[in-house]
Amino acid sequence: MFPSIHVGLKAIRAALDRVVERRKALASMDECGIHLRAETAESLRPVVQGYLVIVAAYFAVQTVFYRVPGDPGWLPLSAFLTVAICGWMLYLIRGTRRIRRLDLAGHSVNLMLVIDTLLDIHLQYNSIKLIYFALLLPVFAASGARARVAVPGSLVSMVLFTVFAWRWEAAHVADYAWVAATALVSGLSISGILRSALLRVVRAQVTTECHRQQAQTLADCDALTGLANRRSFFRHAETVLAGDAPFALALIDLDGFKPVNDTYGHGTGDDLLVTVADRLRGVCGADGFPARMGGDEFAIVLTGDCHDDALQVFGARLCDALRETYVLGPVATTISASVGFVRGEAAFTVSQLLERADYALYFAKQNLRGAPVIFNARHEAEMRDFSQVDHALRTADLDQELSIVFQPQVDVVENRTVAFEALARWHSATLGPVAPDIFIRAAERSGLITDITLKLLRKTLRHMAVWPETVRVSFNLSARDLRSAISIGNICAAIRDSGVDPRRIELEITETAMLTDFDQACQALTVLKALGCRIAVDDFGEGYSSFGYIHRLPVDKIKIDRTFVTQLVRHRSAIKIVKTIIDLCRNLELDCVIEGVETQAELTKLIQVRARYIQGYLFARPMPAEAVLAHLDTEALDAPRIQAAE
Repeated sequence: MFPSIHVGLKAIRAALDRVVERRKALASMDECGIHLRAETAESLRPVVQGYLVIVAAYFAVQTVFYRVPGDPGWLPLSAFLTVAICGWMLYLIRGTRRIRRLDLAGHSVNLMLVIDTLLDIHLQYNSIKLIYFALLLPVFAASGARARVAVPGSLVSMVLFTVFAWRWEAAHVADYAWVAATALVSGLSISGILRSALLRVVRAQVTTECHRQQAQTLADCDALTGLANRRSFFRHAETVLAGDAPFALALIDLDGFKPVNDTYGHGTGDDLLVTVADRLRGVCGADGFPARMGGDEFAIVLTGDCHDDALQVFGARLCDALRETYVLGPVATTISASVGFVRGEAAFTVSQLLERADYALYFAKQNLRGAPVIFNARHEAEMRDFSQVDHALRTADLDQELSIVFQPQVDVVENRTVAFEALARWHSATLGPVAPDIFIRAAERSGLITDITLKLLRKTLRHMAVWPETVRVSFNLSARDLRSAISIGNICAAIRDSGVDPRRIELEITETAMLTDFDQACQALTVLKALGCRIAVDDFGEGYSSFGYIHRLPVDKIKIDRTFVTQLVRHRSAIKIVKTIIDLCRNLELDCVIEGVETQAELTKLIQVRARYIQGYLFARPMPAEAVLAHLDTEALDAPRIQAAE
């Protein structure tokens, strides 16, 4: 039953999509039709204006000079009215692009010409005056803006010509009828040829213009969402930057779009992007210019109040709108969005401003996922540092400049080192020693991290080859490593080629890396687990993870972040939290390592809650690989310190 309903809903939705596309096509055709009529009116207006001027001039002369015996003044009055109507129509159609006004002008003047001719013949009949009707035929035929104006006037003239001839020239009515028909056919034929040629030219011009506009629209708009595309965004931003009004740029990245796209298909992913675009339009209103930059990344040029408070309010409203549930056919899902803002400054180009907005977005995704961040002076300083580091990374001989140091993880129950954490170090030839958090983040942003990971892993494996088989190593992976199937394949190949038992290798992931793309992280860790490696979650408690996530991952170890350790002596709640995590790990059969232990007081508190694995400066600082074996030989010196704590 449910599959049938689902198929029916999809069919209905497909039909509705076809209706929408048909309406869009009709709207485009209507727009071109309106443009064609406007251009036709533009081309025919000089013809009608010339016709009105000639008629007005003729009857102005007739008003002054033409008289018929016995006429009390009807002919001059009629001629004057004709002149007045011509003047009024000239005023009415000046600059017009509406062809109906041209039709009205033609009908009005043609009617007055017929009335003037009838009145002249009625007041004083003369057979020669019948030629007036014959003259009107080509005049009407050639001067009408459209056939709907030329044909009625011509037919009326022909009928009146024939009627008057039948009444007063019955003997020659056939000849008069033939003259009328000849004049009618000749006038309409010439008129049709001229009008057809003119309209062909106009139609060709309009069609070309419509195609140009459609091509321009396609070039400036995103085909899926209808928002401005990257090119149009840059053009609009540069225009705003050239003005004096305050503005800000925002970059938006959807958090969780890829799992929706992968799970439900690209059709649902496209529908999600279209809905996001609609919500962006609603939030931006008249003050924002939203655009799709590509993939699931959007941007906004925001004008008006761009102070920090206003941007924070706008950013919060934007994030709230994009966080609401999306109903996409049979699928209901939720995602979030991170936003980076930068205020416009004349000192920067649009590309430079976007680079800063991108940095604010990166900061949001790393630290405040699903929230807005405004680029500030501290970000500017970090960005300059990152720029230098990024350049140095790209030009460095990383095989020579990168190194590994190792910090012990101690089992305080058995008084021995059970593992070492491998920590990266970089001594740049141009910058000197660079802090790990700086060059690792720079490498992640630039995409170099996967290459660096592989180089560091190979160095680590070479060092491990001479260590005791009982000693393990914890090695950190980045979010980019987990998202790349190629990177995971290279890591597995490096471990296999090293000859080191994979069971001696613990691969650490952070909560941020895990939550960036949870499903992809699961797949990557499953591959590594199948190879025999152990999996550890680093910095537990620093981010947003929970044991609900941990339970779904093939995890062997939890590492409690130092932020809890620093609070052990000061706050009783901290030791309770740590004890709870240790007990849960024990119940889940997971190892639990406490990081950052630096004082004897901290160690005493941890032993009281049955902590077993400790890492920190209290036992040893990170050491070069050459010192590891010596440390293992002399680690018994740490035993008195642990026993004293007990």
